[in-house]
Amino acid sequence: MNKTADLVSLATIVPPPNHEVSGGFNAFVDGKQVRVRAVLERTVVIEHQEGGERSVVRKDNCMVKPSAVAFVPGNPNNGVGPRQWRRLPGKPPVPPTNGKPA
Repeated sequence: MNKTADLVSLATIVPPPNHEVSGGFNAFVDGKQVRVRAVLERTVVIEHQEGGERSVVRKDNCMVKPSAVAFVPGNPNNGVGPRQWRRLPGKPPVPPTNGKPA
């Protein structure tokens, strides 16, 4: 991942249908290599190489090699996937409708 010409903004990465971007890959923020720990809707939790400190940055500022980005199954239409923290506290899960009205 040394060539900056091969890097794109994480905000431009579109996951396959019924998948979402997962953490666990390397990226560059402000020219420094970092480890992506979690990908949220508009931000990314990163871990800095020196010291292991974590911080949050906008997806626009996180540059990645597209082939390094990992995906996990999920349903972004419901906002509920492998990461259950997206659900609001006290709000029950929305059952899938399978395209049929209730």
